[in-house]
Amino acid sequence: MRLHKHFLSSDLGQASRQYHCFKDCLQLMVQHLENGEIEKAKHRSIDVTRSLHELNRLSEKKYEQDQMNRLIEMMGASGIDVQVVRKLSHE
Repeated sequence: MRLHKHFLSSDLGQASRQYHCFKDCLQLMVQHLENGEIEKAKHRSIDVTRSLHELNRLSEKKYEQDQMNRLIEMMGASGIDVQVVRKLSHE
């Protein structure tokens, strides 16, 4: 996975940690299951899900930022001064 394509640069460190945590926990979950350690496997599956939720949250932040940037570009291309819109919205 190319993290820089899916996450904001300010979130890359956290996304990287969650990504590696996800992979490690998934591998441990399978090992525990193969060893018959069902309870340990269940706990690792919970950790996997938590990491996925966090990765999803961070990915959504990038998506929203990208959407905002596209909107600003479209407004600029249409001749709308974003600073004027910003000023009007804060009055």
